[in-house]
Amino acid sequence: MKRKKLYWFAGFAILEVLLSAEFLPGQIHAQQASSQQPKPATHAFSYEGGTSLFKAYSYPYVPPPSLTNSPQINQLIQNNKLELSLDNALELALQNNLDIAVARYELPLARLDILRTKSGGAARGVQGAVISNALFTGAIGVGISSFSGVSGVSAGGFTGGGVINTGFVGCCDPVAGVSFGWNNNKTPLNFTQLVGIPVEGSHTSQYATFFGQGLMTGTSYTVAVTGQRQSTTSLNALFNPAIPTGLTVGLDQHLLKGFGYRANGVFLRIARNDLHVADTVFRQQIINTVAQVLNAYYLLLADRDQVRVAQSAVDYSQKLVIDDQKQVQIGTLAPLDVVQAESELATDQQNLIVAQTTYLQQQEVLKTMIAKKVSPELASVAIHPTDTLPEPKPGDVPPLDEALKLALINRPEIRQDELNLRNQYYVIQSNRNGLLPSLDAFATYAASGLSGLQVVRGPSGSLIETIPGGFGDSLRDVFIGKYPNYSFGLTLSIPLRNRAEQANAAQALVEEHEMETGLQREKNQVAQDVRNAEIAVTQAKAQIDAAIKARVYAHQALIAEIKKLREGVSTTLDVILMQRNLVTAEGNEAKARQTYAQSLVQLGQATGTILDMHHIVLADPRTGRYERQPNIPGTPTTGN
Repeated sequence: MKRKKLYWFAGFAILEVLLSAEFLPGQIHAQQASSQQPKPATHAFSYEGGTSLFKAYSYPYVPPPSLTNSPQINQLIQNNKLELSLDNALELALQNNLDIAVARYELPLARLDILRTKSGGAARGVQGAVISNALFTGAIGVGISSFSGVSGVSAGGFTGGGVINTGFVGCCDPVAGVSFGWNNNKTPLNFTQLVGIPVEGSHTSQYATFFGQGLMTGTSYTVAVTGQRQSTTSLNALFNPAIPTGLTVGLDQHLLKGFGYRANGVFLRIARNDLHVADTVFRQQIINTVAQVLNAYYLLLADRDQVRVAQSAVDYSQKLVIDDQKQVQIGTLAPLDVVQAESELATDQQNLIVAQTTYLQQQEVLKTMIAKKVSPELASVAIHPTDTLPEPKPGDVPPLDEALKLALINRPEIRQDELNLRNQYYVIQSNRNGLLPSLDAFATYAASGLSGLQVVRGPSGSLIETIPGGFGDSLRDVFIGKYPNYSFGLTLSIPLRNRAEQANAAQALVEEHEMETGLQREKNQVAQDVRNAEIAVTQAKAQIDAAIKARVYAHQALIAEIKKLREGVSTTLDVILMQRNLVTAEGNEAKARQTYAQSLVQLGQATGTILDMHHIVLADPRTGRYERQPNIPGTPTTGN
């Protein structure tokens, strides 16, 4: 019967730990909040709250990446060609580009950093974030291993009597535990007055359960329930078997160093700020990828124009060969002129092959940018760009002051530096607290109970009667406070000279000044990028105007030279030279238009407005989702 009571108490202790861990007030609120949201179709790991209590010890499930192309690629393939507009290229890049896919992983990593720091761990940072080396350690608590207030009762009576301090428990996830021990012991004695026999035997079963948690405020609390059942062969035992129990409630608080949220929550504050850093890194990658796709598409258009120019040169040369052959037949031209024209035709045909293969190579570059992998179906089709290079407009270059303001607002690099400065401010606040001495207060309430089978003996040691008692009686003594124990105390520790913390604080300030200097350097670089971009747009517009005039003149000069050749006042060589001038002029015009288009991309990158220019909006920075606003009112948006 006594052993059944022992097992019942052990089961009660385990149930008490589980219930205390499951039904904390803060966790009740978290469970209510999570229950209001629909459950996902797959049991993926929650980056916000982690797993449930009973799944906390199994390996989490994280969905694998999707490496298949979006269906829109196949939908754009028609008549063995990929009909690709500029908008289509941007949408496919946002859906499939692997550089964007890799950068998107910084967002869940930042959210995992928040989850880690909520449990009291240190922030590990994300790409683009700076974790200061001046962060001091020891403000988050010393861990559950300092727990020391659960053993104040034994079967032989109350021991100790000194001040009880349960110690600090590490922040911030609660810790619970159960322990059980069994002992059988025989002890030879050199006297019989104390226990009445020369050899004392004892049989002991000991059990304990505890629950503790550290908080961001520098507070730590501990609740422990202990007990044991001990039977002995001693003739002088008051209870045999004896069942002592105990309840210990301890509260510890940092009063100076380690006090408050600024001291203990520095990693959590940094991790939450790093989520915005990861957002800027992701935005920067999208800007870079969009700029690369735009430049690649514009280069593809320019290569197509170069193919057209090279084909025109071949057509001119073929016509010249035919005309020269006719004139040779009628005797108005020397046969050497035909050979010269055929040589020029061969050169132009070679240039055409180079232009065509360059065009094909650029198609492969663009395919890699807009697809997660180039499937055999995609590799077998040619890209047919449906857009043209942009034409110069009067208002395509904003005023310099306006462009500089836009750049300072929109450039992700400046935002990253500002966020890192905010992180450094958190470090300085934490280190300011770390300069203080350690002053800790504690308060402990420890109640004890003792019961069991009470043995009443006569003066000679003979057994008179037994009074039954058990676990319930002992536990009742605990909860009514029959044998209370109160403790309170302060602990002051003053590090003399405090050189380590002084060095940490000074290092934090030095790093802050370094970041401020770097921020100004970044602003100067941004301003230079904007000026260079505006100059590039202006130069490109002038190049287009000059190239158009040169092309018109070369075309007119070629026509005039052909008329002279037919009239016999010119030579084939002169016509070939004029033809080369026209081809060069047409090629220069195509390059000038490409340069102008790429200078607009450069300006969009420099001002940080390239996403706005193409109606791309990050819808949810926490997941990396985006929306692309349509150019035509009333058409649906597309997202990933």
